[in-house]
Amino acid sequence: MKKQYDDTDLDSSLKRLNSDLMWKTKQKQELKKRIITDIEKMEPQGRIKTSILFSPIKKVSLIRKLTFSIIALIILFGLFIGSASISPVMAKVISNIPYLSLIFQSKSIGEVVFDELKEKGYKISGTGTNYSPHKIFHVTLDGSDDYYSEVKDEVKKTVSNILNSKGYDAYSVEVNKVREEDYVLSEEEMKEKKIIENEVTKKLKLLNYKFDNVQTDPTEKTIFINIVGSKKYYNSVQDDVEKMALEVVDGNKYTGYKINVTRVTVEVTKADKGSQILPTIAEGLMSKKEYNVTGVSYKSKPLTFIIRTSILSTDPTSKTLGTQIESMIVEFLTSEEISSILGNESYEIIVNSKDKKKIN
Repeated sequence: MKKQYDDTDLDSSLKRLNSDLMWKTKQKQELKKRIITDIEKMEPQGRIKTSILFSPIKKVSLIRKLTFSIIALIILFGLFIGSASISPVMAKVISNIPYLSLIFQSKSIGEVVFDELKEKGYKISGTGTNYSPHKIFHVTLDGSDDYYSEVKDEVKKTVSNILNSKGYDAYSVEVNKVREEDYVLSEEEMKEKKIIENEVTKKLKLLNYKFDNVQTDPTEKTIFINIVGSKKYYNSVQDDVEKMALEVVDGNKYTGYKINVTRVTVEVTKADKGSQILPTIAEGLMSKKEYNVTGVSYKSKPLTFIIRTSILSTDPTSKTLGTQIESMIVEFLTSEEISSILGNESYEIIVNSKDKKKIN
């Protein structure tokens, strides 16, 4: 199965739920988001996402914070790059660490930028990278329009300095403001929502249906009921639950409602070896202009790393570039840290030109 760093993996059940409705106004998007988020929260765990087409980082979890603290000395290596005050001894130590291994041992560039902006007191909402059609490092800020106008140039300069300190010269930097329009239900709509949810929940419990969530959107005249259990159980009760909910609505003299009975599950996917390794390869190769890398992907069986470049196979330097990229990845994959992940699993590296020919 091929997994790319320019595709977004979505939970299929939630995607169907999300697309079943026509949301009429931009202002109602926030209400829609809250309903779907509430359903997702019924599951204690989330699945792993591997997309970096635009990879927002809102905050680093406590566990990761602790991990970073434990390996603080290793992380400091990443901060030494670009510093004019490195001692000769430290410079020698760093020079002996392979480029990709150094990235692997430290925070991702998104986390580095996010943490530094937070430390400086900026109202940072998120960071992310976009690689298509251009390589852009995004920063989003909270706060008023006046605050955004006041600090956006400072933030852009700070981010540019961080990227330059790591030698990441492939990005342009964009600073944007978060714009959210939150639809607020009227008093009558809130009353209608509360009555329907209470009555439907009460009836579901009385009839011993296995469910975990009831949500109502009076603006779209829709009731969401999430059934818990096997697919067989869901299929056996779906029609009865829908009929029961309609009876409750009609009994309270509300009309025009649609019942959406779902079985939304949040799939927990164990990270395979490729997904643990690829973020480092992608960041290291795509962040520097000299490598001309436009895309990174992998297949898990057999394990194959596929690197796409913007150089043509007819370019006299293409073979040299392909060999250089391959050597760098091999050096990384044979390092102590990555060898413990790969074990004895074999792998292949393919570096392709812009015209889709192998150049390594």
